[in-house]
Amino acid sequence: MNSYSSRLISTRSGASFTVLVMLATVLSGCATVSVTPQPIRPPEAAAAMNAIEAEPTYPARIEVRDFDFVVNDVTENRSPLNRGIDLFKRSSEDQRQDAIGRDVGAALSKEIVKKLDRAGLNAVRVPRDSDISFQGNFLLVTGRLVEVDEGNRFTRIAVGLGAGESRLATEVHVYRVTNGERAEVLEFRTRANSGKMPGVAASLGVGEMFVGPITLLTGVEDALSSGQKIYVSQIDYLAGETGNEVAKYLSQYAAAEGWIPMSKAKSVHLAS
Repeated sequence: MNSYSSRLISTRSGASFTVLVMLATVLSGCATVSVTPQPIRPPEAAAAMNAIEAEPTYPARIEVRDFDFVVNDVTENRSPLNRGIDLFKRSSEDQRQDAIGRDVGAALSKEIVKKLDRAGLNAVRVPRDSDISFQGNFLLVTGRLVEVDEGNRFTRIAVGLGAGESRLATEVHVYRVTNGERAEVLEFRTRANSGKMPGVAASLGVGEMFVGPITLLTGVEDALSSGQKIYVSQIDYLAGETGNEVAKYLSQYAAAEGWIPMSKAKSVHLAS
């Protein structure tokens, strides 16, 4: 192998490695999630007296129901490649949006349950299609996916800086439930986006760019083939980060009620 070929392979490997590092750090360091507290809706005392009186007592469990959504609030990946693939799928756009919404709702509730369990709270997930029994004494976490936008994966990778970003917004309601009665104790909203990390073009150095478009395309192709799951599940990642923030907010409430030690209450990123 001559020296030019060795340099070319080395340069391509460097480009691929740069792209892979950039892709890996996008998820870990750039997604932002914020919480905005909302005023609760006071229940009618006569209809929810038992639930109101039970609020300070430790609940038997925390039920986290998969969040509701409507397909019009779900936007699938808008990259040209994905749009082209959609033409060959037998599913309709509504069916694909419904599947995305269900996946996000499941990922969100699973993360909330996992983090609440780690905080020492007994939490269980309630799938979206399951009925909720309002008997017993528990805390119910439910809500709605206000916006689920997969963004444009190709633009996000190639350009970055906020272009083609994914977004996820939710509205969360927490109720104290006691033998058929319920009283809202918390209401808040969350907003998450995939951040403004520079894309591939900004991440490649002068040496890699000098080799030309073949190296750039090879780097992107290698990165996609190695890290495709990262970008296929970008919105799921935002769901996990949102679930983590929801659990943090609930841990503060639980600590304030004396259900867990204050040391287990996690700080929350409140919207400015």
